[in-house]
Amino acid sequence: MRVKKCRANSGLNQLITFVLMGIMLFSLPGFVHPSPAGAVCGSVGVPSDTLTIKVGYFGGPYYTKKVYTLTDFDTLFQVQQAYTFMDSMGAICVDAAVGVKLSDLLIDAGVDVNSIQTFYINTNDVEVGWYINLDRSELLDTPRYYYPSLPSHWDYDTKSPKEGALDGAVRVEPIIAYKDNWRRYDPTPHFDNYDTSSRFRLLFGQKNVLEDNAYQSAKWIHTIEIMLGGMPPAQVSLDQDWVNLKVGSTVQLTEIVGPDEATDKSVSWSSSNPDAAIVDENGLVTVVGEGTAVITVTTIVGELTASCIVNGPDQSTVAQNSGGNLTDNSGEAAAINNQQHLIERELAENVVYLEEAGEQPWRVFEMSADAVALQQQERDHVLDTYAAILFLLLFIFGSGKRYIEYAREVAM
Repeated sequence: MRVKKCRANSGLNQLITFVLMGIMLFSLPGFVHPSPAGAVCGSVGVPSDTLTIKVGYFGGPYYTKKVYTLTDFDTLFQVQQAYTFMDSMGAICVDAAVGVKLSDLLIDAGVDVNSIQTFYINTNDVEVGWYINLDRSELLDTPRYYYPSLPSHWDYDTKSPKEGALDGAVRVEPIIAYKDNWRRYDPTPHFDNYDTSSRFRLLFGQKNVLEDNAYQSAKWIHTIEIMLGGMPPAQVSLDQDWVNLKVGSTVQLTEIVGPDEATDKSVSWSSSNPDAAIVDENGLVTVVGEGTAVITVTTIVGELTASCIVNGPDQSTVAQNSGGNLTDNSGEAAAINNQQHLIERELAENVVYLEEAGEQPWRVFEMSADAVALQQQERDHVLDTYAAILFLLLFIFGSGKRYIEYAREVAM
């Protein structure tokens, strides 16, 4: 009886162990929600109404370059192109699509194509992380083709092309399509009827007729994050920090973004007082009225800033005036002094003082942009927590089992 009871307890303990392990495994996000690359089969998404282009460096963060709407797409050069794909079942798919060349989209968004390393494609059917990532060499530099003869020259029994499958091959470029007509087992592209439910979709040709690339044609794209090579900007300055001009006059400001190795040096411009002076996207300042304005240049990556005062007091004059009072333009001087105070306060907040032994304070400055710890693309890291819980449960179970065996030996 004792042997039977021990066997029964052992079987019960094993059952409890398997149940606990099963619960832990099914609760892991990677088990219930597969990685983006595994979301291709049976995935469900909704059409995107906007497409956001972002840029960043290894690990992030990523900064928004431009957000496109359907109206914006209509203003860009449109292309109509057919593409062939082979899916995981060995079937040939043909897609007739209308969209914008990826290279045109990148140029319009102000992205330096030559600095791109990797594209991270984010879609509506993947809640966390990206759907797929593709290197620039894979997506932009590798020759790709549309094979119009492939669908009618494909052997579905052997999953191989027949003679003549390469006839009429056409070199194609990748596009972001906002309407298309994806068809399986149909040898002809149909441009007379489009579907917008997959908007926005990435389309590109095949490297060869045996390439299984249908799963890479991501649909429901809402954001493309572009990882750049090189390093981010660390500083920005202007060739002038103070100008005095009459109404109607213009002056060209030039930004200097460093270091020289910085990849993305793009900037934006703004005016603190558009009634006094305005600035265009190239840094050309026009004085349109009386008063003082502060023209600010900001790097897109890192949001570093530099400023130039238009029709304000000369800062060297202000420095010489210990009382801070000016004979003219006192209101404008107050505005400029306030602006200067805000800048100095912001700089002061970036300095941290640590109290060390003795009376000498130590200063720790904010790290430069190229030394900031970078955000990882993989955003979920809960596996370690689950592993710890599972280890604890197994440890408790093992200790309990050892104690039961010890108690039985004492009882015998």
